[in-house]
Amino acid sequence: MSFTEQDLDNLSTLARIDIAPEEKAKMLLDMQAILGYISEINEVPHSALASRGEEGTATREKEIIFNITREDIITREPGSNTEAILREAPATEDRYVKVEQVMK
Repeated sequence: MSFTEQDLDNLSTLARIDIAPEEKAKMLLDMQAILGYISEINEVPHSALASRGEEGTATREKEIIFNITREDIITREPGSNTEAILREAPATEDRYVKVEQVMK
């Protein structure tokens, strides 16, 4: 798929962003590279991705891909570091870190 300057103008209008004329050429090349990469991904045979075996394995010719996971193990009790964190905070109030208001 080719991505033209007109496509870039349409996209910037939809996204409500202004693109400076000196940035257009680089952004156009970047978008073409991204779409080229997506085209390569789309060319991968779907049967290679869709053939699933048991236990979450996928086979691609002679290669086997495993989805490796680990069990979630709690390594610390919740709240075990609270006191240490509160000691390091510049200001606290009722066991919370006190910060300045961000939005006014």
